[in-house]
Amino acid sequence: MPRKYGYAPKGQPCYGIFNWHAKGRMNVIGALMGAFLLTVCLFEGSINSDIFYTWIKEDLLPKLPKKLQL
Repeated sequence: MPRKYGYAPKGQPCYGIFNWHAKGRMNVIGALMGAFLLTVCLFEGSINSDIFYTWIKEDLLPKLPKKLQL
């Protein structure tokens, strides 16, 4: 999405060559157990329920201690 606001001389439109908001989105999901960082994953794009479910199933659950797993 292009910028809607910028700096230009008064009364002149603002032109630019960069689209600063079109670089993509990176998201991080992590899990803490007490003060211990159990797992962290980096995802390109937005997180939806399918990605979150897959992260739990394939990354978080295998790293949990056996006594905490359901």
